[in-house]
Amino acid sequence: MIRTATLALLLSASALAAETATGAFSNTPVELLGFGVICEVELQGQREAPDTLSGILNIVDQDREIDVTTPRVPADLGLSFGVRAGLLPGTAVPGMVDIVVTHPPMGDSGITVERWQAVMSGGETTINLFTFEHAFEMVEGPRLFQIVKDGEVLLQQPFEVTPSGSVPPVQKACFGARLMS
Repeated sequence: MIRTATLALLLSASALAAETATGAFSNTPVELLGFGVICEVELQGQREAPDTLSGILNIVDQDREIDVTTPRVPADLGLSFGVRAGLLPGTAVPGMVDIVVTHPPMGDSGITVERWQAVMSGGETTINLFTFEHAFEMVEGPRLFQIVKDGEVLLQQPFEVTPSGSVPPVQKACFGARLMS
């Protein structure tokens, strides 16, 4: 009985690790510090991002923690999801990196790839997110976040956008108080 329970626990942990790791990787000098959903972000500003659907990039607190670690993201207005990354100690990435997000077609133009530039400095974290701000952005299907330098993918993290309300840990963390009232 104990062996069966232990085996079941190991298989469950393996399945979760496989779900989390499928297609995900990071290469030196970039380190994945977290990925998943942030319930609510506080904007600190905006800047132009011509290679995005909106043309605008929202600036958020780069030290913000991920609220729910998960590759599954419910299509709920206001949720943000993405990656938190840093550089390994003693390493550097000179200049800018490209953040590339691939997703199903959205908007009038049917855009499938959005990109913007970011700085990665030693000892600091960078957080790059996609926020559901408009109904047309909540297209179900795969999303892929990448950090790219000079054509080399240094970090990759896949996500799957699922129907609204379909990821219980996210619903509890982000909408728990609303669900109770």
